[in-house]
Amino acid sequence: MIVRRFLFPATLALAAIASAAVAQSGDVTVELDQFGVGSWFRPGGITAIRLKLTSLLDEPTQCWVQWEVPNAEGDPAEYGRSLTLTPGTGAFVWLYATLSAKTGLNDTWTVRVFEENDGKRGGEIGGTRISPSLVSTQRVGANVGMIAVVGRAVMKLDDYMNPLAQQANPPGAHEQTLIVAGIRPDRLPDRWDGLRAFEAVVWSDALPQELRANTAAALAEYIRRGGHLIIALPSAGNPWALGRGGVTDLDPLLPQHAPRKDEAVPITELLPVISKSDRALRDFEVSIRVFKEIGSTFDALDNYYEPLIALPDGRVVVIQRTYGHGRITIIGLDLASQRLASMGLPEADVFWNRVLGRRSDTPRARELLEMKDQDRLARRGGDHRRIGDGRLLADQLSKTGNPSTGILAAVVLFVVYFFLAGPVGFFVLKQRGLTRHSWLVFAATAGLFTAVAWAGVGLLRENSIELRHVTVLDYIARPADDQRPDELHLQRAAGWFSLYVPSYKPPRVSIDSDPQQRDLLLTWSAPEQDPQRFPNVAPYRIDVGKTPADYKIPARASVSQMYASWLGALDPQWGGMIQVDPNEPVRVQRDARDERDDRLVGSLIHDLPGTLENVLIVWVTNNRLAPRRWAKDGDTELAWVPALRSGQALNIGHMWAIGPWAPQAPLSFSTEKMRPSGQTGFERNTLRRYIEQYAGQGSFAVPGGQSPLREEAVRRHFEMLSFFHQITPPRYHRQGRRDPEKNLVLTRLLGRELDLSAWLTRPCLIVMGQLRDSQCPIPLRVDGNPPNSSGLTIVRWIYPLPLAEEELTNKPPEE
Repeated sequence: MIVRRFLFPATLALAAIASAAVAQSGDVTVELDQFGVGSWFRPGGITAIRLKLTSLLDEPTQCWVQWEVPNAEGDPAEYGRSLTLTPGTGAFVWLYATLSAKTGLNDTWTVRVFEENDGKRGGEIGGTRISPSLVSTQRVGANVGMIAVVGRAVMKLDDYMNPLAQQANPPGAHEQTLIVAGIRPDRLPDRWDGLRAFEAVVWSDALPQELRANTAAALAEYIRRGGHLIIALPSAGNPWALGRGGVTDLDPLLPQHAPRKDEAVPITELLPVISKSDRALRDFEVSIRVFKEIGSTFDALDNYYEPLIALPDGRVVVIQRTYGHGRITIIGLDLASQRLASMGLPEADVFWNRVLGRRSDTPRARELLEMKDQDRLARRGGDHRRIGDGRLLADQLSKTGNPSTGILAAVVLFVVYFFLAGPVGFFVLKQRGLTRHSWLVFAATAGLFTAVAWAGVGLLRENSIELRHVTVLDYIARPADDQRPDELHLQRAAGWFSLYVPSYKPPRVSIDSDPQQRDLLLTWSAPEQDPQRFPNVAPYRIDVGKTPADYKIPARASVSQMYASWLGALDPQWGGMIQVDPNEPVRVQRDARDERDDRLVGSLIHDLPGTLENVLIVWVTNNRLAPRRWAKDGDTELAWVPALRSGQALNIGHMWAIGPWAPQAPLSFSTEKMRPSGQTGFERNTLRRYIEQYAGQGSFAVPGGQSPLREEAVRRHFEMLSFFHQITPPRYHRQGRRDPEKNLVLTRLLGRELDLSAWLTRPCLIVMGQLRDSQCPIPLRVDGNPPNSSGLTIVRWIYPLPLAEEELTNKPPEE
């Protein structure tokens, strides 16, 4: 018995290994070349893998390769795509799958290759087992951000990583950002969903000529859906062929005129935009690219680019443009220079904060140790609060109804059954002298009421497809002078939903996408929860090469949780959007009461399908705050930023929380209530509304414990996800020899795609609000038909305002 107990599992293990070996030695060999982009992956979202397939067949073969990954319910999803293999030639192919948040480095999956004829899968011709551990991949936590660097030079972006190993987060920041560097252009994924885990893709010293057409298309779509591409130009040459074109398929998004090259620029002239010090460790000269000179006639800007960073003398060295819902930044400084790196330049909180839209300090280890020696470093980091996890969505996505009818029917049925099968039935039989048949009558009564109960269940249960959703809907309005006829003007939405299908027939779930749009439809589960697996699993197939938002899913007369990423035009039947009142356009003008200040005037209207509730308005002005500088003791620079300047915002802004806003009712900015004041300051309100509101409740404190969040907390948490990198950072300076009070560190496990912080680097108007019990604005379809849907829609409307270029340097323009 003991031998059998140990022999049986061993036999199964040997059989599994033998099976894998046989599959690997088939007509097509499969090798795992890359797991994640840059050998890093974040569980809980889409992970990209690159496989190398080599055909041992005698002729070119059309095949289908699939990566089998169980979803949250245990059903194996077959993420695959078609390709043609040439005999004896290795072919690389990317696959994209959603991994559980609990995925570890030693987890394994199966990859299989099949012949394909006319789109139909044939016989299996190869396969293997894969694991992240096979290719030295590393796992990043769900609470850590990521920035990709194409090339070897990180350009001091690693300042955003944690300088002290003994702390979970960098001092002065809500989360750590991992810099995934050393990525080669030919090892970037060929679909945008492989890049969506990155806040930004930074191109440092890699050659753009190595960028392939399909990867360039993926980058462009990544930007259009909210990503950020940053290109740092070298001091020598013109590798991106600015002004000429013809190097990459990204040319239509790049400047069409070459910038001016200024030689022999002293490094001291760059310090105001790259350093907290006004002194260089050593003097040397550099070459820079100038796109415009504020206050003079030189201007090489085109293709919708605007100045972002200028030297004090007016030379614009960093420019930026929006494309769809994302942006592209071009840097005219050679930040990959070894001489700059040896001086610790650029400092992230001086330079990169403006580019990325952040306000956190980035103190380095040496500076923190100096603060500690001077008893200026806080000994306690503050409380922690999760603002993006499953509790944010639990209440809205739970399928609820009025159970009173079913409960009352069950009670009445049980009471009637009890009396008929018990005292009433026995009394009737006794009166007729038939008590010997009591068991027969009891069995017949039980059978009758069982049939009635089954019929009642069929009548009372839900028999229609129902969808509950939480959707964040974004729209970037275009001013009259920036219509861009060559670009599609589309809405963007991220939606979490629970889909109830009352039958056992697998439904086809899809997004009615606009042509040429690669929308995403994914299974989803709360990152902090363990998956709930069904015993009767069923495989289903997703073509990640063509349509990852159109496939059949298993059904068990139950609820499936899914996530959708959509880009398209709103269906007019759903409703309209916020818009500028054509009779009173929104604009900035001098305040008649105080000519030193600006104020907004004009009004907005909307034709949304209902009243917009809990409206929040943020106005980012042209007024920039001075960059960080070291504290000083006389003429001596100290190794820290003054506490009052720590974590300061980039621009002066204002915030108003107003009441409900009905359709077609004008929202006027000319009223006294909308006048800017010290009480409406953005920094003041983010501190009070998001930090002081929750600080002091203990780490990971949530009202109600593990239960779903209260309505007010849900609203605030979505606001905090929207401005994550612009919320008051944790304070790390001691205050009068005491640790700071009401200090809070925010953690997000989901909702990274909702961050609008990059908009707070430039003048704009942002309006947020909620539509309750609204239909889902994403055109979801079940078997080709729109399902009945209801839930919460969070509307976010962004309106760019004119840029006052003189504010970049405080240098007045020439007459």
